[in-house]
Amino acid sequence: MGSVLLSNPPYNLKWEPPSMAGFDQRFMGYGIPPKNNANYAFILTGVNLADKSCFLLPLSVLSPKQLESDIIKMLVSENYLETVVLLPGDMFESTSIPICVLSFNKNKTTTKVVFVDAREMAEKEIREQRGQFGGASHEGRVYKKEVNVLNDEAIEKIDDIIKKCRDVEGISKCVSIDAIASKGYSIRPQDYITSAEVEEVHRSYKDIASDYNRVIQNKNALKITINETLAKTLGLYNAYANKKESDISKSFEVVGEKADKEDYISLTKSAIFKIECRSDKAFPELLTVFVSMWKQHIMFLNNEENKILAEFRDALLPDLMQGKIQVE
Repeated sequence: MGSVLLSNPPYNLKWEPPSMAGFDQRFMGYGIPPKNNANYAFILTGVNLADKSCFLLPLSVLSPKQLESDIIKMLVSENYLETVVLLPGDMFESTSIPICVLSFNKNKTTTKVVFVDAREMAEKEIREQRGQFGGASHEGRVYKKEVNVLNDEAIEKIDDIIKKCRDVEGISKCVSIDAIASKGYSIRPQDYITSAEVEEVHRSYKDIASDYNRVIQNKNALKITINETLAKTLGLYNAYANKKESDISKSFEVVGEKADKEDYISLTKSAIFKIECRSDKAFPELLTVFVSMWKQHIMFLNNEENKILAEFRDALLPDLMQGKIQVE
């Protein structure tokens, strides 16, 4: 059977190719994937490491750009690409985007690629998940989300189609390398399967903007004004440097939405350290933590104050009684 690799890499990740990438065994003969997207870098790494490799990736890999097109052309020409399977969106709890499976085999016994559209094979399932971040109010809450899953019957059907290289109308097509070459080395299932049109599904821009603004409002709920030198000393300068520029606001304007401005930290030349609670809807959780720590600190200082005052009293009373100190 040989070595097998399964991978669900981070999607559309920016990366920096190694300095001698042209001599890297992973990329020799294929070219170096673009810096702005590491999808095909992950693919070539897996293909290089194992006899069989399988990747769960976003649909964007099916419509490669120039450098990526050359890579997939070589992978098809070398008869490494084995299957392309379309899957529906909402299969993960963290993202709703539709995805696909690409599998490669360096020891294929045929010169064909199996394309499968499994989007309609999925069924709905409700899953519960406890909040992991955001304090007790979220961590104690159980969230429910509807996800798409492939049951055992659907998985067996897909497996049977792939093993037997079956053509099923509207679901699968077994395509020769020559036929793929005649279509410009396209690996989009809709180019081969009847009625396999793929629609890039995403949330509405209004919902995305609403979530973005919710995060920004939470960041802005507590604002720090701090001396610039002190900010660098405390490691807060990076927080200021990471504030987003106006290009985000302009990007949202393109789709008719408004992005709130980030205003959670301000640097000054003055000797100032100021914390402002700027939320009129909820007391920021971070400020709750700060106030709790502040109260403990004040209680500690109050105890220190009482000790010093007691010492002062014990020293003062005898001197007053002996007339060493005159009170007018």
